[in-house]
Amino acid sequence: MDLFTRHLAEIAAAHHGVVTRDELIHDGATANVVRRQVADGLIIRVHDGVYRLATAPDTFEARCVAACSADPQVVVTGAAAARLWDFRHVFRPEEPIVLVGHDRSPITSGVLIRRTNRLDETDAVRRDDGIRVASPPRAWFDCARDLDDERFERLTEWVLDQHSTMPTLWSLTSRMSQRGRPGLARVHRVMSQRADWQRPAGSGLELRVLQALERAGVGPLVRQHPLRLPNGVVIHPDGADPDARWAVEVDHVTWHGGRFDAQRDKGRDRGARRIGWQVDRVTDQELAADFASHIAELVDLHRRRCAEIRVAA
Repeated sequence: MDLFTRHLAEIAAAHHGVVTRDELIHDGATANVVRRQVADGLIIRVHDGVYRLATAPDTFEARCVAACSADPQVVVTGAAAARLWDFRHVFRPEEPIVLVGHDRSPITSGVLIRRTNRLDETDAVRRDDGIRVASPPRAWFDCARDLDDERFERLTEWVLDQHSTMPTLWSLTSRMSQRGRPGLARVHRVMSQRADWQRPAGSGLELRVLQALERAGVGPLVRQHPLRLPNGVVIHPDGADPDARWAVEVDHVTWHGGRFDAQRDKGRDRGARRIGWQVDRVTDQELAADFASHIAELVDLHRRRCAEIRVAA
């Protein structure tokens, strides 16, 4: 690698060890030198005209850079894009999933090719490392073909919470509504089940809890129902039954849950009681240990709360 200039070394470092033939030639190498470097194991051919330095690890990001370097129109999408965006509720593929036009075959191996006739400029984001990745809304849409309804619903809530809005997702869905498009039916099913005004559930576990409670006859529950406490602070419990003035919170002690979080939550619960609300909490650890029994406990607490409200009335 003594033949590499500092400039080319910087390019390789910024692109996960991936360089192109054009970059090698521009750096002063000849076609014969490139062939010799491949033969000597100094660089590894990934795609036609695309190489990875032998000293660079074969990472998922490097594979994505190589795919995008092989063709300027390639866009990493679906579960592969979800991995790059660090989406939750999606499996993590090792092989890049890429979108290409129907008339193109730029890559023959090492990727999963999906063809499309709809890829607007707003659907792709170019990263500093050379990866062209589907935007969060487009990645979300393309994940629908690979997930079941329950997991896609959790993903939808997470994307709404972290990356997008309902109007944006509906606009994309409308634009992509071509008969026979993989995943479109699942997108419509999941999107049609939630109201546009409904705030996103903060986690997949939270969504499971609210759905389980509603199936058991609690509610209907309102997500993120605003409660103004006596000190003026407005809180938004995960789920609430306004008629019973009852709310449920799912605490993620595996994410946070330190002393200060606990103190804050207890203070908010006292404030809720002062305005006539009962807030019951359950943790992710409790649910992981025995989901069904803790749901039954919450159902019983809600039933008792409803009885108290009736007596008070």
